[in-house]
Amino acid sequence: MLNKLSEQVRECLDHAEDCARLAAAQPDGSTLKMDYLFLERNWRSLARSFQTSERLDDFINEPFGKASATITPFLRGQAFDPETIEAMGKALVSTCRTLGLSERDDAMTQLVAQKIIELAQRGLKTRTELYLAAIKEFMADPLER
Repeated sequence: MLNKLSEQVRECLDHAEDCARLAAAQPDGSTLKMDYLFLERNWRSLARSFQTSERLDDFINEPFGKASATITPFLRGQAFDPETIEAMGKALVSTCRTLGLSERDDAMTQLVAQKIIELAQRGLKTRTELYLAAIKEFMADPLER
């Protein structure tokens, strides 16, 4: 497990171990022992905070690393600038996730991709604009259209 830890987490855990070792060398009930134990808890807490932050970053960024690749097969030769392609890919990933679709090449995913491409052709360029417009389209009551 330690092999996967970031340098910050590893450093915090090393400090916590040092504090635990120093606390063990002190007599029971001494103020110094209690201070070392307090520091150990704080170092471990900081390590957990770093781990949580790293996991959150991984969760947030994971689907978007491949976002442009998800929309590319649906473009069929249509030209868009790289930023718009990335935004369309991210919107496709987010929209599919919200609609409970996998990102594979099935009919519903193709329909969502085509809608996002159409929205981009109409001038929507950001991930948020594309996502919100696509969700509005697919989650709207059919009688309201």
